[in-house]
Formats: sequence, structure tokens, C-alpha cells
Amino acid sequence: MSSAQGTVLLDGKAVEPETYEGDSITVQGAQGNPVTGEEGRFTATGCGLWVQLPSLASGTHSLKIRGRSGDFSTGVDYALTVAASSS
Repeated sequence: MSSAQGTVLLDGKAVEPETYEGDSITVQGAQGNPVTGEEGRFTATGCGLWVQLPSLASGTHSLKIRGRSGDFSTGVDYALTVAASSS
């Protein structure tokens, strides 16, 4: 986790990620899953950079996520549409 870096932009404005160093988690794997390939329970470590987004107003929003650690990198762009509440 010490080398993890990431950025998040919500509608062009930075959202600061929080670092979670690692907690033990139990996962129920399905046959053919991309982690173990096997069905059954296993214990792993859940860690990473996480963001909590504020409530979004009705309308369209863009969310851009970039991250890297060591030789791994990832990036994703979301186009979000929030509908008005009917209540």
C-alpha cells in the first residue's frame, strides 16, 4: 500500500481518496472466478484507496478514477445519470 497512488475527479473536481492498509476479509468464490478459479470460501486482505462520494444532484455527472501501485495501474471513466426522486 505504501506505493499506491490514485486520483478521482467528480465533475472535474478532485475527491480525496482514503487509504485502507488492510483488513482480513472472507470471500465466497464462485466456480471460475478470476481470483482463485475455484468455488468456496477463502480469506484475503482487503486494502486500497477508496473514496466516498457526496449525494449527487439530479442530472448527469462524470467520474474519472485513476490508480497505480507498483507495476499495476487502472483507470475508468463513468458517465452517471441521477434521476429525480419521486417521493
